[in-house]
Amino acid sequence: MPGTPRRPGTPIPPGLMGPPPPPTPGPPPMPGAPKGGYLPQTNFGPVPTISMPFIRPKKKLKALHWEKVDAPQVTVWAAHTPTHASKEEKYMELSRKGVLDEVEKLFMAKEIKKIGGSSSKKEEKKQLISNDLRKTFHISLAKFSQIPTEEVIRMIIHCDRDVIGNETVMNFLQRDDMCVIPDNTAKLMAPYSKDWTGTDALKTETEQDPSELTREDQIYLHTAFELRHYWKARVRALLLTRTFEPEYDVISGHLREIVKVSESLRDSVALMNVLGLILDIGNYMNDSNKQATGFKLSSLSRLGMVKDEKNESTFADLVERIVRNQYAEWDHFTDDIGGVVAAQKLNVEQLKVDAKRYIDNVRNVQASLDSGNLSDPKKFHPQDRVSQVVHRCMKDARRKAEQMQLYLDEMTRTYDDIMTFYGEDSTDDNARRDFFSKLASFVTEWKKSKEKNIAIEDTRRKNEASLARKRAANTSALSNATTGPSGTDGTMSPSSTGAMDTLLEKLRAAAPQARDQRDRRRRARLKDRHEVRVASGQQMPEMAELAKVDSPNDEGDKGLLSPQSTPSGEASSDRAGDMATISEGEDIADRAAYMLQGLRGDGDADSARPASKDGSLRVRKRRESADEERRARRNRRRTAASNVSGDRESTLSPGPDSEATPIPDERLPPTQSENAHLKPPPRTVISPPSPEGTASKPVQID
Repeated sequence: MPGTPRRPGTPIPPGLMGPPPPPTPGPPPMPGAPKGGYLPQTNFGPVPTISMPFIRPKKKLKALHWEKVDAPQVTVWAAHTPTHASKEEKYMELSRKGVLDEVEKLFMAKEIKKIGGSSSKKEEKKQLISNDLRKTFHISLAKFSQIPTEEVIRMIIHCDRDVIGNETVMNFLQRDDMCVIPDNTAKLMAPYSKDWTGTDALKTETEQDPSELTREDQIYLHTAFELRHYWKARVRALLLTRTFEPEYDVISGHLREIVKVSESLRDSVALMNVLGLILDIGNYMNDSNKQATGFKLSSLSRLGMVKDEKNESTFADLVERIVRNQYAEWDHFTDDIGGVVAAQKLNVEQLKVDAKRYIDNVRNVQASLDSGNLSDPKKFHPQDRVSQVVHRCMKDARRKAEQMQLYLDEMTRTYDDIMTFYGEDSTDDNARRDFFSKLASFVTEWKKSKEKNIAIEDTRRKNEASLARKRAANTSALSNATTGPSGTDGTMSPSSTGAMDTLLEKLRAAAPQARDQRDRRRRARLKDRHEVRVASGQQMPEMAELAKVDSPNDEGDKGLLSPQSTPSGEASSDRAGDMATISEGEDIADRAAYMLQGLRGDGDADSARPASKDGSLRVRKRRESADEERRARRNRRRTAASNVSGDRESTLSPGPDSEATPIPDERLPPTQSENAHLKPPPRTVISPPSPEGTASKPVQID
């Protein structure tokens, strides 16, 4: 009891024991060191363990790889860190000295970031669909990647315009991967789905939470999987509402184009005439065993293979030239059937398949709405609006499908008829495919031949016009040469006939001949007048001897005539006339030489004027100097002639009352002047023969 003294040695009950004594305080901590961090020292030796130091780097450092010692107690390492306290004290010392900070700065490890790694929350999501389908989801629904999953599902079920109007999304939703569910995928998704065909499906809870699945799996679950009983018909009907109008325009336009081209081939009379002309010319060229009553369109491609003898033109070029020049009313057939060039790109068989598919698609959607998968809206998703959207467009779609059927029937009938009309087999697939191509090639080659022929004709026409201009120019030049500009006769133009060049050549060739002729005439005149030329080194005969020889009293020379025997007046007048004649001849020769020099240089000296002022002054000065020289030469000749005639009159013709006294020779020395009357020694005189003498018997002068 409280207050009852306790006997010594009596044990104390547990409930009456006081609090345990406080632990024994340890040694005081080091200055600046954190509190705690190690256990109190015990009396027994601790087992050596490896522990992390209490000071750790702020970031991860590079690791130092070493080989550890298994039993450090007996090695040098036993004394390195005997206790934890000493280890911590060592790290504190290294920290104070900045060693640890330097190590952390130098050996910091680079942080490794995971590229493209998903968060832990995403990794926890389950993926049930295949990886290929998941990638296709990412690509096709990339436009809606930022929209929440529930909103994307709502847009697809509500038939939103962004979904129906997107061709990529609609093509993805009608893929076989979306319409056909694999059995394995169906088993895995069954716990997460609802059966909308059952009763109270809206209130039914799923066995597992769909939020555990990935985004792509959730979209696949709430659309293609839960609506799989009418998903294919649903997507097909929605796709029809988007494509029935543009497809109708394209297909019907091609059908009408084929019908139009076929009718143009049937109604083109010019084409039939051209083909008939080709057949007629071909039969004319062929032998009897190759005659034909018609040919197929494939033969048209061989027209360009037949070349002419010069290998420059083809049979197709000939036919085109004949039609254009001889049958111009047929030349427009290329305009009539020009549609075959564009129609050759259309595949008639594929066009028929597309038209039939369009018609069948409209009929199938209508059948689904009437009695198919889309006929019972109760089995739809409660928020699905496919029935309202499709019913709004089906009326126009049915009408267009009926019209498409009419176009298809008309095209098939017209195409078969036109093939039969041109001799082709309408049941042959190759013939049906190449029918328009054959005609298009013929039209194209015809146009090329036309361009080629026109170019050749234009070139020939230009050449002919050029030749005509040259002929006209030559004719006008000849007419101008024969008839002057005023209608009178004129000389030919030097530029057109070359007469000036011919005249210059003749004058150049005649120039030295004229000089020779002048020399010969001068020698002949001297010879006729018995002019005596003394050889070099000899003395001239005395005038008395000449007078004695020429005296008329000499009977021995009575029969000879000489110029010295003529009267003095006559001789002087004749000699003066001869000198005048010589001067006039030389003047004419000088003028001819001057004219020749002018023709050689500047053209006609009288009519042609130099082009420059300096040239005209030079020519005028040259003319003046030539005139002055001629006048001076004439004066000298006349003076010489008058002096000679005067001397002869005074010497050879004395007066009637005077006696004939001999003239003393002043050239003789004084000692011989007394004997001047004696006969001088004989001298050799060179003189031309007289007209009465001959070469063997010349006239001699004593």
